[in-house]
Amino acid sequence: MESESNNRSEGRSNVFLSATLETEGASNAVRIRNLSFRGALIEGPTLPSVGVNVWLLRGTLSAKGVLAWQGDRQGGVNFDRPIDVKLWVQRVGHRGQQRVDTVVEAIRRHHGLPDDLQDAPATEKLATISATLDEVCERLSRTEIISVELAEDLLKLDAISQSLRKLARSRKI
Repeated sequence: MESESNNRSEGRSNVFLSATLETEGASNAVRIRNLSFRGALIEGPTLPSVGVNVWLLRGTLSAKGVLAWQGDRQGGVNFDRPIDVKLWVQRVGHRGQQRVDTVVEAIRRHHGLPDDLQDAPATEKLATISATLDEVCERLSRTEIISVELAEDLLKLDAISQSLRKLARSRKI
């Protein structure tokens, strides 16, 4: 039994990453609290039932699996195939950081979107806004001291971002 628990904790990374958990009928914002090549501990306000097939999504990464357990707003996902943990925990680079800061500043000052977003087609606006929200959430999630309220707000922002991305994809058809 001891070797099983050692194997279980081997290669596990404690993290606080925003992600989306999708099932056949729903999509929910979650946080990945720890991650290994075989599974993840996730946290979110709404989780599916144990035994449901799920897809864990983070940016362009995805892992198919099954919800193995759940309770108290947390659950465990067992992946169908091993994942590359290093890719999943990789920090988002500063790509577009100036653009993010410009958009956030415009929102704070109640100004319109920057000119380059004003002229973009609606699908590009949605995708850009979604990417901007993702980057803001990533920066905020790396805050050393984070309250429960802020964590819940980050989950809501992530859900909004995922919805915008889906809407942008559906309009490209």
